[in-house]
Amino acid sequence: MGKRIAIVGAGTMGARYASLLADGEFPGAELAAVADLDGELAGRVAAQHGVSAYAGASEMLRREHPDAVYIATPDSLHREPALIAFAAGVPALIEKPLATTVVDAEAIVAAAARMGVRAEVNFSNRWNPPFVAAKAAVSAGQIGAPVTVTARLNNTVASPRDRLRWASRTTPAWFLMSHCLDLAHWLHGRRALSVYALGRRGLLDSLGVETWDTVQAALTYDGGTTGLFESTWILPESHPSPIEFEFRLIGTKGAATIDTTQQMLRLATDRYATPPVLAWAPQRFAAFLRMLDGAEAGCPLEDGLENTRTLVALHRSLESGAVEQV
Repeated sequence: MGKRIAIVGAGTMGARYASLLADGEFPGAELAAVADLDGELAGRVAAQHGVSAYAGASEMLRREHPDAVYIATPDSLHREPALIAFAAGVPALIEKPLATTVVDAEAIVAAAARMGVRAEVNFSNRWNPPFVAAKAAVSAGQIGAPVTVTARLNNTVASPRDRLRWASRTTPAWFLMSHCLDLAHWLHGRRALSVYALGRRGLLDSLGVETWDTVQAALTYDGGTTGLFESTWILPESHPSPIEFEFRLIGTKGAATIDTTQQMLRLATDRYATPPVLAWAPQRFAAFLRMLDGAEAGCPLEDGLENTRTLVALHRSLESGAVEQV
């Protein structure tokens, strides 16, 4: 029997992880139960996989006694279930971003430390094969000292309009750019010092999704490293891929350039192929299971706190029109 994983939040990511757990895609783990404040939604997801549904995390943890919990609530609602899990002594994998306020992020980090409970943030691209290869190159000194990072992570308009019920309660920076900022920090190890952000609203507002259409940000890091980032939620639906993701790290000795728009992998052997899917979720979850058994966290809560601090300053800059200190 594998480790029993309970899920809090039965939306897009929660439902996806429930299916992966139930279908045996995460060896060594199984689905224990599903909780969501929307009891009907929790019931539908749980019924698909033959487990119990709950309207709250507290009752689920009290009744099910899982080995760990995956928290997939909306971006701004991670603090309460995380603190409930830590109080019960249950380790957690918390969906990115860790929180949307520094106060909430600090409370999560402090509670885990106080209760002695292990936890990670689910910045899953740290296990995405092209970024794993880039990290190896950086660690081997092949890139040299980091000079600058440029990244764009965009979605078609269908993502906030049709697929994310709570899109009006987040932004493309929280939902998308958080990945880019985490990867930059993970790869070059520098701390963000300041940020200047620009954005545009209008199209999504007209569609009833009250959030930014697009956000661009310029960052400075300690050591003189710079970064330019873009996230937009209004790519046309005719775009050949629902996700556009390009990332480049330039150093004093080399550069790592990644374009995952074409499904992450171009394979040339006896023939040329671009596989339609390259799933790394099993590798990511395997790392979480190893952490439960005592291995080093692959994405510690402190990195999630750094990410939240940067994004909070970014959103201040969007409103103020000025450079903001992180």
